[in-house]
Amino acid sequence: MHLPLLTILFLCFSTAAQSPPTAQPAPAQSVAAAKPIVLPLARGLMNRYVQAIGGRVALWQLESFKAHAKLSFKGGQAEGQLDLAFRRPNLMRIQLDLASLGSSEVGSDGSSAWEILTSDGIKQAEIIPLVDAQRRRRDLNWFELALRLTDGARSFRTVAPAEYDGHPCWEIQKIARDGSEERIFIDRQNHLLRGIRMIETGMAEEHEVSLSFRNWKSVGDLLLFHELIMARDGIELVIDFDQISLDTVSPNIFQPPDSIQELLRSIPGNESSRTPAEETPQDSGP
Repeated sequence: MHLPLLTILFLCFSTAAQSPPTAQPAPAQSVAAAKPIVLPLARGLMNRYVQAIGGRVALWQLESFKAHAKLSFKGGQAEGQLDLAFRRPNLMRIQLDLASLGSSEVGSDGSSAWEILTSDGIKQAEIIPLVDAQRRRRDLNWFELALRLTDGARSFRTVAPAEYDGHPCWEIQKIARDGSEERIFIDRQNHLLRGIRMIETGMAEEHEVSLSFRNWKSVGDLLLFHELIMARDGIELVIDFDQISLDTVSPNIFQPPDSIQELLRSIPGNESSRTPAEETPQDSGP
């Protein structure tokens, strides 16, 4: 299970689609305006976005985070549950339950990481590299993605006014240090994030993936989205966050479960007394 979460979810849920997506006519091209449009600077838009969701101080003070979401395909019957928990410096627990399709858990206490897969009543547990756990975290923590849009950018510029998910937006091109490109859509009126478009590269093909961020509501000192729509190949996955809380996550929930403890003890040279998670080096955020 080393694919990005989006690919995994679409593979798991593919049999649940009730009918192939209906082809939509291409939108009519708008006539170019006679007057030239003055585009705001991308960095300035990012500053306005950060202020709109609570400001940099509130983001810096965020120590931990947890959320629960319901998963379903738009127009389909498949449903699932997703639980996310993160805490500084690098603690995480991600639990994905797809009912009859199986479940998975990826976790890290800061000094080790693990994955537990359950399918057809059979449970498989393994120790995974810390770098793999952090990659899963980046794949799944859409809140971190939304709060740190400028991270890893080599270039960042506003390219045009655009409409996204029914909202007038500014379209921003982000080129990452690895050369990958994203398009970010910031609401022109309230400066909230409305969407991200990117290309997902598989083994032999590419897919355009779009994320739509909806239902922004206050959680503590921050304004956070509570619904995420992930679209690929005409299929939409709805992620509905019905519980979000900040700075309430105990370090104890990130400790390895019994099956992982047994694996850790079986590793030659592994010490039984392990460094407490809260004493590991700090990173940049939850």
